[in-house]
Amino acid sequence: MIAFKYTKIDGAEYLSHLDLLRHIYRTLRRAGIPLNYSGGFHAHPRIFLNNPLGTGIKSVAEYATIDTPFTGNFKPLFNAFSPTGVKCLDWKIVDKNQNYANCIVKCSYSAAGVGEFDIPAFMAQDKIIITDLRGREVDIRPRIYAVERSGDRLLFTLGCGENNLRPDLFCQHLCSQTGGHATDILKTASYMSGDEFV
Repeated sequence: MIAFKYTKIDGAEYLSHLDLLRHIYRTLRRAGIPLNYSGGFHAHPRIFLNNPLGTGIKSVAEYATIDTPFTGNFKPLFNAFSPTGVKCLDWKIVDKNQNYANCIVKCSYSAAGVGEFDIPAFMAQDKIIITDLRGREVDIRPRIYAVERSGDRLLFTLGCGENNLRPDLFCQHLCSQTGGHATDILKTASYMSGDEFV
């Protein structure tokens, strides 16, 4: 098996999760990298991605595991056949599926266009209630790990997986309180439990 880190930028951020899976599958086929398939009548290639990223959100910290007997130099071969914006940054051979969809617990992002606000006062709140996409009121404060500003960009770390908070919804909430319009949202890092980089 091979686990690899890849980008989703330069237009690829508009691919749906399913389309991204198809692009990776086609890239592997074009590159001649063999894949193992699931059993059963409708066998499918064993490709495992991390949690879906909202459409339009860029990333330089996406992860996948593929079930393959390939042991060559994966990165240059994958990148030679991959579409614009989906490029391997790093890779390793692993014994089993890394299950990134479950082991990644938080992710860091940056965004431009969010208005100025008092970050210490914001982080000192006990509760921050928003209405989610399903119309439910949700307290997002436990899902916010860090917020800081660097120049004209806001840097923030949010929960992922079972404790997920979408970065676009977070920015939308901030902008509704402070003004501005968030643009160029970029995922910069992913973490497993214990603040360990993936």
